[in-house]
Amino acid sequence: MKKYIFVFVAIVLLGVSIPVLSRLRAEGLAEGKTAPDFTLPVLMEEETISLTDMRGQVVLVNFWSAACPPCREEKPRMQRVYEELGEEGFTILAVNVNDIPGMAKSYIDENNFTFPVLKDDGEVSELYEVVFIPKSLLIDRDGVVRHVQVGAMEEDQLRSLVQEWL
Repeated sequence: MKKYIFVFVAIVLLGVSIPVLSRLRAEGLAEGKTAPDFTLPVLMEEETISLTDMRGQVVLVNFWSAACPPCREEKPRMQRVYEELGEEGFTILAVNVNDIPGMAKSYIDENNFTFPVLKDDGEVSELYEVVFIPKSLLIDRDGVVRHVQVGAMEEDQLRSLVQEWL
């Protein structure tokens, strides 16, 4: 009996969460709008990076945490697309949120990711209306949001989106 109750509750939660996630995507920072500027420190470094510094490039702003399994799954896919299309004008700003100090740095170093990883104290994730992670926004060369996604991105999906705006 407990098994059936668990399955029923799981189905109900799934049925409720999908429309909620879709609505959050639609109501969040809208596609076609200019992305708000921000300046954040590079993780474990003195340097800072501003979104406006990236004008002229296609930018994926990705909010993530090393403690988030879907976030960890998508990072290697992002690295491959970054290596493939980086010289054509594509970059990634991986904005780390809610991690224990050193956890994200260890994960990045272990996997040899080469895109910039920034540390957010919560201000930028609030500005970008981040409720769930991972959340990614593809921003074109003029600073306009072209795609918003809550949940992990597949490699082919990311590659296709980036190529569309390069």
